[in-house]
Formats: sequence, C-alpha cells, structure tokens
Amino acid sequence: MERLRVDPERPAPRKLQPAFDALGRDRVVLYPSDTGYAFGCALSSRKAIGAIRTLKGHDERSKKPLSMLVNELSDFGHYAIMETGVFRTVRRMLPGAYTIVLEASTDVPRDMRNRFGEIGLRMPDSSLCRMLVDGVGEPIVTGSLTSGDDEPELEDPDELERRFRGRVDVLIDGGHMWPEPSTILQASGGELEVTREGKGPVSS
Repeated sequence: MERLRVDPERPAPRKLQPAFDALGRDRVVLYPSDTGYAFGCALSSRKAIGAIRTLKGHDERSKKPLSMLVNELSDFGHYAIMETGVFRTVRRMLPGAYTIVLEASTDVPRDMRNRFGEIGLRMPDSSLCRMLVDGVGEPIVTGSLTSGDDEPELEDPDELERRFRGRVDVLIDGGHMWPEPSTILQASGGELEVTREGKGPVSS
C-alpha cells in the first residue's frame, strides 16, 4: 500500500498522482471525504466496484448501495432522472454533505443501481474529492468505511494502513477524522424527502 500524506483542504495535485494512476488501473483507494474516510474507484471499473463491496463486508454482486462522486450539476442530469423542482432544490444545496437518491439513467451501470433502479449521487464541498474526480476523468464510486448505523470511531490513518494493507493500493492520509455520515435525500413525488439526517443541514 502506498501512503500519500496530504492536506485535504489544500491538496497538491502532484502528490495525488499515484492515486490517479491506481484509479486508472482498476484499483481501490482509501481517501478522506467530507464525511470521513471512504473507499473509492473509477465508475468504469467493474472489478474495483466488486472489491469495494467485499471490503465493506458484502458479496461483490450485492445490491447494497454505493454512491457516485461528481463535480458538476450537469452530471446529475446525465446520470439521473429528476423533475425540475427536484433539480432546483439540488442546485441550491450543493456542493455539500448530501447524498441525493434519484432514479438512475441508462448511463449508470446496472450493478450500481439499487433494487429500485436508483443511484445515490454526491457532490461534496471538498477540494480533494473534486481533484480525484478530475484526475480520473469520470465519477468516483464511493463507499464509507461504516454503514452509517455503526457507532462512529476516530479514523486513524495508521490503523487504516494496518487494516487494509494488501487490500487497498493507495491510502490518502488526511490525518485523523471523526466520521459523520452525509444527509440522505430521496426524490419522491417531485420533492426531496429526508431519509437520514446527517452532516448536511436540513431546513425545518
């Protein structure tokens, strides 16, 4: 495992090159997102998507949800189907710590959709996440270390290196982090409903 020490707020692109290379070779990286450490791979890599599911303790063909990181609001229109009112709400909220669950378009691989044909899309307010998407040139499939139901524990890069050595190619070390899951919003009837309240603020 190659370990890259970076400032997640001001990452240097040259320091991330080994991560870009790994993502381009169907490998999995472990990186600090805006909600804690997460596994990531290129959307085009069926092999790496299966590996992330395995790392999370699921069968590689499981329908357990994974999300996609994108950089542009136009990507929501490319990878999902949504009504105008939903898009207007999404546009006001993003970037931020939200996962937006929407009907997947035909451009989303079948193994990335849940059993209802939906996909979770994220557009974090994170320089490092944006660089990873730009560096690989396509959305990043992402899966948090925990399920969101687990009791959060301080994520220590030294411990992560010990746990995942030999199973993950690159660890992007952004320091210790307390994980805080994203807020999940589900499109329903032309509106967004909160299905999990997390880091992203929700209007009352």
